[in-house]
Amino acid sequence: MGRARKAAREAAAVGLTGASVLLGGVVLAPAAQAVDGGHASMRVCAGTAGKWEKADAKTLADCHVARGAYASKRAELIEGRAPGKVAREWGTRAADASRSAVLDAVGGPTGRMTSKDAARAAMWAAVASGAARPAESRSGAVDSATATGDKGYGGADLEARRAARAAWRAAEAADAAGGRDARRNIAADRAESRAWQTARAAGWLE
Repeated sequence: MGRARKAAREAAAVGLTGASVLLGGVVLAPAAQAVDGGHASMRVCAGTAGKWEKADAKTLADCHVARGAYASKRAELIEGRAPGKVAREWGTRAADASRSAVLDAVGGPTGRMTSKDAARAAMWAAVASGAARPAESRSGAVDSATATGDKGYGGADLEARRAARAAWRAAEAADAAGGRDARRNIAADRAESRAWQTARAAGWLE
């Protein structure tokens, strides 16, 4: 990645400072809601009238982009704080990849984020937590990951690892339904909120 492009990414990256969470200059949610992750997104998802098949593309994208942004920010704040070999080796790349999953989608041709993009952001947040290991191809690309074992971990660290993994799995389940199942989307948002809470309790977000 060129320096100019990287600088542009950093300038547009999700932040929790100020009055709102920003993604590429777009206001996502009040900061007080974003700190625990997912709450604003839950209201967007739960507030969709009728079946999700009738929801417009913007409503769906708002739900996915909020959750994806929270996962991205979580990966960024965790970098260098989660224990374990995987977290140490992959923390920096995971934070950047999670952020890219969100920014590339929002900055793409449609300007919208899908449930698949949100799941990818959550996968990389799980990697940053040491709860998942990327599965690299021969070219070095990563399209998937596998869960890591929790042997040797306990207490708050164990809970945070499990919650990060659960948030990733829940995001994948929401994507498996095409991102249009209200219950799965809300479950994914709640899992993201839990991942924030446990990461904070473990001291990973301080």
